[in-house]
Amino acid sequence: MALALSLGLLSLAGLLVYHAVVWLLSTRRPPNFPPGPPSILGLGNLHNFPRENPFLTAAEWAKQYGPITGLKFGPTNVIVINDAKLVYEFIVKRGAIFSGRPKRHVAQEHVLPEGRDMYAIFLSNDYSRRLRTITKEFLAGSGLGQLAPMHQASATGLVYDLLQSGDKWRDHIASWYVAVTAPVAMISGAQLHDLGDNWVRDYNKVQHEFEDLLDPATAPPIDIFPILQWVPAMFAEWKRKAPVTRKALLKSYGALMAHAKKPHNNTIQPLATKLLQRAADPKTPPEGRFSEQEITMLMGGTIDAAFDSSVVVFQTLMLALAAHPEVQRAAQAEIDGVFASETELPERIDLDRLPYVNACMTESLRWRPVSTLGLPRETVADEQMLGYNIPKGTMVMINMWLMNMDPDFYDEPDRFMPERYMRDPVGAKAGVSQLGRKAVYTFGAGRRECPGKDFVYQSMCMAVSQILWAFDVVPTTKLDLSPSTGFTSSVVLKPNHFGIKFVPRRPDLGAVVAEQKRKADVLLRQILA
Repeated sequence: MALALSLGLLSLAGLLVYHAVVWLLSTRRPPNFPPGPPSILGLGNLHNFPRENPFLTAAEWAKQYGPITGLKFGPTNVIVINDAKLVYEFIVKRGAIFSGRPKRHVAQEHVLPEGRDMYAIFLSNDYSRRLRTITKEFLAGSGLGQLAPMHQASATGLVYDLLQSGDKWRDHIASWYVAVTAPVAMISGAQLHDLGDNWVRDYNKVQHEFEDLLDPATAPPIDIFPILQWVPAMFAEWKRKAPVTRKALLKSYGALMAHAKKPHNNTIQPLATKLLQRAADPKTPPEGRFSEQEITMLMGGTIDAAFDSSVVVFQTLMLALAAHPEVQRAAQAEIDGVFASETELPERIDLDRLPYVNACMTESLRWRPVSTLGLPRETVADEQMLGYNIPKGTMVMINMWLMNMDPDFYDEPDRFMPERYMRDPVGAKAGVSQLGRKAVYTFGAGRRECPGKDFVYQSMCMAVSQILWAFDVVPTTKLDLSPSTGFTSSVVLKPNHFGIKFVPRRPDLGAVVAEQKRKADVLLRQILA
């Protein structure tokens, strides 16, 4: 019996050694893989892929290794696409192969386990395709036009808040974004006061907790080393944090669903209410039906996917305008030329009449993109790129930062210069090929392009137009514009703390804004009755 036990233990040890060797060999670069920095057995390139500002390291690698950089994250194959032409050829034209999403274990299994099959930002399946279709229907075309009055009224509310307490401008921008751009009202029909006094504060807090859990510094790379998921919670702080974050998120989502289920006489029917009605209608085909749980996750996912990044985009634009007063003056001259009234904030804004304001927004997205390497994709089949083998299951990143800073395509790419988009739709310097080129890549490309990009542009440009009509944005401290010292990058590229103030441009601005705020509140009540 002792011999049998010894043989059993020996066999188990041999099996463990075999699997360990197989796993270690899987961390080597596959044959004919794109070139990249040297890797080490077991880790691959995890040791030299920095947690902060990884885009700067990726840009240096691109200079050395060319249009594609090949990496290993443990056993995971990774490529970084550094060339816009390759993005067009493979991400756009061959999107079916490059539109998968890697699994996000912490988010899908611990924070929102009940939503693992529906949390669309992380998935590529039939549900996410149906979800994108319905979201695009609501956020583009005629649906977008219906939302314009709500955007205008809420922008007026932001101007009012900035005038009352400009030193808390970050809080006001976050509340404005949650109220509309996120968009709570569009999803559930609720105004913030309908959700309780602390909803914005609690939602803002849990969003930062969720983002923290997605940061590699908080949770170990379980997607790369699955064995780490079995570490007991007493030794894994992220396992103790995840249920708390999940509970808070579901509480926020539940408040939205509770309001969406109430009777509405809204001018604009909330998306969740519309989907609940479709689900209850026996004539609705199966592909048009969503369960209540799916709709709840849709509401949460729509807000979560863009909350922090869009607030950061707005902060970055304020930083750029404060640092470039000549740009600010040009935008104000355009706004004043279109809206000549001294007693009314800009209303019914036709963004086609404000090309320079649009250019400022686009240039901000190019100059300091909130997403520098994009959301990772995953290949769903074997592919070849420039003669290199790209195996199925390869993680794909798009080097948006490098493409935005390409001196062969842009004049003085590090300068904040909206005029480039006045001269050319994609901001190109004269005489360069623009085949397949996008103005910006912040919203993604191909099948994974954000369906709400026009919605974001409309809401933000309207808010910026009203702010610049009312205020000069003035620095109160020296502004650091350097991507390496003035910004911090982990999940998103966000500016470090900077000082600005909003100085009224017009006499009696307080009385003007107070009256416009009163009218805006009436309009919002009519829209969201």
